[in-house]
Amino acid sequence: MKAAARATRRIPPQTKKKSRAYSTLLYRAHTEVHPAGMKIPDFLAGRLSFPKPVLLRLVSSEASRLSKSNRLKVITRHEIRAAVIIVQRRIRTRAAA
Repeated sequence: MKAAARATRRIPPQTKKKSRAYSTLLYRAHTEVHPAGMKIPDFLAGRLSFPKPVLLRLVSSEASRLSKSNRLKVITRHEIRAAVIIVQRRIRTRAAA
């Protein structure tokens, strides 16, 4: 007599979370809630010729990407600092090219 075959358990596909929600949340927190938090784009805008909202959007999306890659659901100061450095490097390399 043949042994009964085991039924394989089907794993449901996980929904992909978009990092856009995190970056939008950070953008809103900087612009609406805490105006003193605008120091990061001020620091960048002093060195680079970009408008503040564009820099803030770049930094916030980069920070959200970093927090997602670190498997965190919250954007911390560490990610924001790292995002500022990454955005500075990216803009400098594109300006030099």
